[in-house]
Formats: sequence, C-alpha cells, structure tokens
Amino acid sequence: MTLELFFKISFFVIFFSFAYVMTAYTKKAKAGKENTAVRVKMHHEHEVPLLLRLRQIFGIPFYIGVLIWTFAPKYMEWSTIPFPGWIRWAGFVMGMLAIFVNGWSHKTLSQKLGEDFDPALRLLKVPALVTEGPYARVRHPIYIAFLLMQIAVLLLTSNWFIGFCGIAIIVSVIAIRVPEEEKMLIEQFGDEYRTYMKWTRRFLPRFSRSSNN
Repeated sequence: MTLELFFKISFFVIFFSFAYVMTAYTKKAKAGKENTAVRVKMHHEHEVPLLLRLRQIFGIPFYIGVLIWTFAPKYMEWSTIPFPGWIRWAGFVMGMLAIFVNGWSHKTLSQKLGEDFDPALRLLKVPALVTEGPYARVRHPIYIAFLLMQIAVLLLTSNWFIGFCGIAIIVSVIAIRVPEEEKMLIEQFGDEYRTYMKWTRRFLPRFSRSSNN
C-alpha cells in the first residue's frame, strides 16, 4: 500500500465514521422513527435558514471535489497543497482524535437524554442539561470534533479546495447555530445553564471551575 493510498483510505474511514455515528444515534431517537419526508420537514423547520443555504453553497462543491479527488485525482491537481508527510500524518492523528471526541460526546448525550437525543435535530428542547463526560469541561464538544475532522480532511487530502469547503461548512455551523442553541438552553434552563456557562468554555476545555469565562 502506498502512503497516498493510506491517507486516502484514512480520509474515508474518518469521514464515514462521523456519518455512521450520526445515523446510528438518529435511529435511536423518537423522531428517527418518522419517514424521510417528515424528518426533512422537521429539520428545515428547526434549522437556521441561512445555515441551510450556506450548506448548499459549500457542501455541493465539497462533495463534488471529493468525488473528483477520489476517482479522477489529476483533475484536482490545480488545488493540491504540497504538504510534507509529517503534516499529513498529523491530519491522521487529528482525525482519530475527532472520532474519539465525537463518539464520546454522542454516547454521553444518548445515555443522559435517551430517545430525546436526536443529532440531526439539534435545535429542539431537551429534558435535561447534560454536564457529564466531555460536557463537564466544554459546552460544544461535537462541533469541535467536526472542526477537527474537517481540518484533518484538509491535511489528508492535501487539497485546499476540498479543505476550504469542508471547514467553511463547520465554521458556518459554529458561528450561526451555537448562539441559537445557547439562547434556547438559557430560555429552557435559566440560571442552571448560566451557572454551567461560568465554569465551562464553549470550545476549549477548562480544568478549573474557579476561572473566569
């Protein structure tokens, strides 16, 4: 196996592991029992409209770029970045870390919320505030896992076009959805969530509850 083939396989393993985790936990959710048309409608009703548009703008080129890079790589050479081998290995390690954080976060939410946890419908009210597992130190570990994954995609593919589109998607999600989620959680849990915000950070772990936010 050539090193290039290893990085290509690693890309697909990392990328599809995220899709697998989301699909698996979606099927466990109450809403996961609805048919596809109903779920799509629910998703559109509870998602920020601007985010839906940005996903199309960046998502379609991303998937087209990945398909070309996979089956006709010479047509993506124009956007190749000549990363040294150690940078691409760093992408592999980052991707493995992203898989771990993503799986741990989903498992924690599922254990706490049961069928009320639906990873595909994030902007819905939940019955309890989750502060265990990775949520004990950071408020949005799943988004961090996705950001790490997309950075890993950039490094593994060694392609700025694919990397830019992928990172643009998750940065859009973080910038638009996170404030909406936190607003919803403040409305739902009030002072309990405000207190939680004081001893955690949005994205970087905090190891002392006495620190300022």
